[in-house]
Amino acid sequence: MEAQHLVRASDPLSSVLAAERAIKFAGNHCERILKALKAAGQATPHELEATTGLTVVQIDRRLPDLQKAGKAQVVQRGGMDLMRGKARVWEAV
Repeated sequence: MEAQHLVRASDPLSSVLAAERAIKFAGNHCERILKALKAAGQATPHELEATTGLTVVQIDRRLPDLQKAGKAQVVQRGGMDLMRGKARVWEAV
């Protein structure tokens, strides 16, 4: 994730600085989520909440980033996403 994708050219300096901090913050979140996924094997965002200290919303926002990076994936069963408690189940790659 790059700061330039989080701000517009017309945004004030404070927004640019906030975007740069958000990138560092997101990286920490991704590391915590990936560590928890590796320990759990498979988990939903709701299950990861307790072990990461992050909210479900924070986890839901970072899982696609981990997926794009090839570090996490949705568990598939018979070509369908595995669901638990109305949430997709994820695993580390």
